[in-house]
Amino acid sequence: MTLTMEWIELDETLLAEAFQERECAELLALRSSADPVPGICRGIAARIRAAVQANGRCVLDGSESSIPQALRSEAVALLRLKILIRYNLNVSDDRRQDAQKADERLDAIARGDMPFSGDSTPAARPAYYGRKRTRRQPPNGGIM
Repeated sequence: MTLTMEWIELDETLLAEAFQERECAELLALRSSADPVPGICRGIAARIRAAVQANGRCVLDGSESSIPQALRSEAVALLRLKILIRYNLNVSDDRRQDAQKADERLDAIARGDMPFSGDSTPAARPAYYGRKRTRRQPPNGGIM
């Protein structure tokens, strides 16, 4: 049984969600013509899509940069950490933990150990119905 769910594009629009306004201003000042952010977004999208595909309960949809809406927070956590490391900015322990939890959740999804939103319905199991068998003595004592 495969499930369908809402998919979103993982691109630079998530930066406003990943960073505070002051941090966004700093990042805009640091970004140049050789901007690594689109490549980082593609890499995270590929990581998330690989986990979803390995799970096998949801059909991949959209473009190569599309991810399930349910995994948006994981994408934001990973995007935040990768960009801060790339620009050699201060990374707090909370943000490192958020990214580590996101990575662990993606690994669990890939193994099938953890369902994600839209994936909480258990797989259909076949049901077999038949006549109940009982043992009893024939009414004539077994003689025809």
